[in-house]
Amino acid sequence: MDTLLSRNVLYLWDQRTFFLGVLPEPRQVSQAAPMLAVSLDQPMRVQAENCGRAIDCHSALFRSGQQVRIDSGNGVVALCFLDPFGQDHANLAAAMTDVHGGMCVRLEQEPFFQSAFAQVFRKPPAPDALYLVLEQLFHQDKAHPVLVDPRVAKVVQRIKSSVADNVSLAELASEINLSVPRLVELFKGHLGVPIRRYRQWHRLYVTAVGVARGNSLTEAAIAAGFTDSSHFSNTFRTLLGMKPSTMLSHQHRVRIFAPALQGRDVLLTADQVRRH
Repeated sequence: MDTLLSRNVLYLWDQRTFFLGVLPEPRQVSQAAPMLAVSLDQPMRVQAENCGRAIDCHSALFRSGQQVRIDSGNGVVALCFLDPFGQDHANLAAAMTDVHGGMCVRLEQEPFFQSAFAQVFRKPPAPDALYLVLEQLFHQDKAHPVLVDPRVAKVVQRIKSSVADNVSLAELASEINLSVPRLVELFKGHLGVPIRRYRQWHRLYVTAVGVARGNSLTEAAIAAGFTDSSHFSNTFRTLLGMKPSTMLSHQHRVRIFAPALQGRDVLLTADQVRRH
């Protein structure tokens, strides 16, 4: 595939995030959400904690909370961060052919996924159209429904609705009539990550949406609850394995598709954002 056909693209939705393009360097990621990685041309090398060794493959599925290393060798790769409650992960895990430790590799219909993502790379569709494609890909063979405790769902919604505020664990626990230790245990049991990491992950999403709406990176980060741009950059490096400037620099430009205030979708070249 000609990797010069299109720039990198980043699609943002409330339940999923989808990146497609060339990763500028190997990534060491601290998973805050389940993730599917699909290489469109050459094999990528992936390794997850408890896996024991690196594996060369074209598709891999990781659960939330894992430490993951991905080296795409400058090939085109699709990274889809899945719904935090795990239904996407459950469906896709049932469609993988091999399991190594806590990592699933090699989709049964790998060529079908590669073909669908290659079309996106050549001609990025509207967000609604791509979301429908992902729904069809991820939910071909539904696994058993993932049951989510309504108390956990309520806490997630509370975090989203007050993203700029550091609502305390005590306040969150009180709102659902649980002790703090029980809330911490229940939340991690359902989402695979602590509340703090999930909140950081959601703040990265909100920051990216703010940038797509025309705010500067600093303005968007502060509005999302980061104390300053350094706080945002440190969180970005921890969770995504690179500095924001590495992904958002002119050399690795990213087109960002995100929901706008009036419900429309905005397209922005991220090289308009100053480096951090």
